[in-house]
Amino acid sequence: MSESAPPSPDDTPPAPSGPGRAFATQTLAALRRIATPEGIERLEQVDVGGDRQWICIRGRHRANPVLLVIHGGPGTPAMPLSWAYQSPWEDFFTVVNWDQRGVGRNAADADREQLLPTMSLERIVSDGEAVIEHLRRSLGKERIAVLGYSWGALVGVFLAARRPELLSVYVGTGQAVSAAFEPLIHGEVLAAARRAGDEAAVRELEAMDVAAGGTGSDGVFPLEQVRALRRHAARYDGMWYGRPDLQLMTDLCSLAPEYDERDLAAWRAGSAWIVAGSLGQDLATCDLRSLRSLQVPVVLLQGRYDLATPHAAAAAWLDALDAPSKQLVSFERSAHFVMLEEPGRFLLALVQHVLPLTEGAPPFARLPR
Repeated sequence: MSESAPPSPDDTPPAPSGPGRAFATQTLAALRRIATPEGIERLEQVDVGGDRQWICIRGRHRANPVLLVIHGGPGTPAMPLSWAYQSPWEDFFTVVNWDQRGVGRNAADADREQLLPTMSLERIVSDGEAVIEHLRRSLGKERIAVLGYSWGALVGVFLAARRPELLSVYVGTGQAVSAAFEPLIHGEVLAAARRAGDEAAVRELEAMDVAAGGTGSDGVFPLEQVRALRRHAARYDGMWYGRPDLQLMTDLCSLAPEYDERDLAAWRAGSAWIVAGSLGQDLATCDLRSLRSLQVPVVLLQGRYDLATPHAAAAAWLDALDAPSKQLVSFERSAHFVMLEEPGRFLLALVQHVLPLTEGAPPFARLPR
C-alpha cells in the first residue's frame, strides 16, 4: 500500500454552483433516458417479504441478461450513486438496483421499531430471493446474474448457495469474507499512519479495541470503530484510490435522479440502527471460509488496494472455493469502489468475464427511421 500525499487544490472538487439540484437531476435524468423501443426504465415499489421496497430497473434491451446489484453497508444504497458509473452497463445488461429494507428510498417511511427485529443476514438473503423471483416473473427470465458489493457480497454468496438454480453467475466486488480480517486491516492502516508520521491517527488507531472475531471485548459489533478505521484507511488509498476521504461519494449521491430531498434527508440521517440487533452479530460472526463450494460460476472484481475488504482475503477464499468456474480480476489502481475508480476496466470485465456466463446480449433488430 502506497502512502498518499495531501491533496492539492486541483484535487478538491469545486463548490456546487449553477441553477441547483433540481436542474442537475433533471439534466442527468434526461441524459440517461432510455430511448430505445426495446429498453426499460422503471422505478417501482415491490412487496418483499411483507415489506414494500424500491427497485430501479434500467437497460437498453429487455432481452439482455438481468444483473441484480446488491448494495453494501449495511445501509449504503447503490441506487443514488449508480448514475455516475452504470449507463455503459445498460448496453449489455438490464441492471437492477434494490434498496434493502429500511435503506435508501425505503428509509423515510421505515417503521424502525417494527423492522429492527427482522434485520438479519438470513432475512436480507430471503428478501433477495423475493426480489429475484419478482424479476423472473416481470422480466421473463429464468436466471439472474447477481453482483454483490461489500456487505452485499455476503448476501450474494448466500443467495448463490441457497438458490443456485436462480442465478446464472455470482459476481463479487469489494468481496467481504469475514470480520476476522479486521485486525489485519487495522495493522495495515496503523503501519501506514506511522510511515506518514500522523501522530493523531496513530493514537486513535492504537486505542481501538480490535478483536479477532470482529467485535470489541464487550461482544458488541463496533460500528463506529469500523467506520473510523475505514476513514483512516481512506487517507492511504484504502477506500478510493487517490482520494483521502469519501466526500465525493456523498456529493455524487446528492445528485441522484431517483431520490428526492426527503429520500436524501432520510439517507443522511444515518443507518446505525440497522446493525443494532442481530444483523450486527451476523456481521461479526459470518465467515465465508466455512463455505467450501458453490454451484454457480463465480467472478470476483477486486481492487488491489482495498482496505475495507482486503484483496488477499477475497483471493484466498476464491482459491479454496469449489465452483463450476471461477475468475479473479484484479484492479491495480483501485481500492473499494472499483466501478468508480477504474470504470472502463470494470465495464470490460463485466463484458469479457460475466456476460459470457449469461444468455448473452442480443443485437438490435434494424428498424425503419
